[in-house]
Amino acid sequence: MTAAQPPKYIKVSLMLKKRDEVTDEFFHQYWRGNHVDLAMANKKFTDKVIRYNQWHTSPELKKQASKFGIPVLDYDGIAEVWVKSIEDWIEIVSDPAFIQTIAPDEAVFIKAPISIALGYDDTVIGEKAPQ
Repeated sequence: MTAAQPPKYIKVSLMLKKRDEVTDEFFHQYWRGNHVDLAMANKKFTDKVIRYNQWHTSPELKKQASKFGIPVLDYDGIAEVWVKSIEDWIEIVSDPAFIQTIAPDEAVFIKAPISIALGYDDTVIGEKAPQ
């Protein structure tokens, strides 16, 4: 990124591990269903988010990845949330309604702590992200 060409959005990547006592099936179904429903019911989230992707993996895919001989990420999913600015993300996660709803729901299926990374895409092949 150069000062002359700042990104049009920030991608917030949240790396998730499932709770030890839940099955892979429960983790993925709950995340796709109940958790998404709660996030989408939050006005601050829907007003500020440009795009929300869920990256899902499985023990079988991790096993296949290990055949490449390089370290395999120890996560069960990654939430990718695109916002226009870091300030927008701060508004979302500091919203009292979001905190009261999302934090307790995360405890149902996600093992703490959640890891975070901030970045942006630089598309080389394929359709560029919306601007």
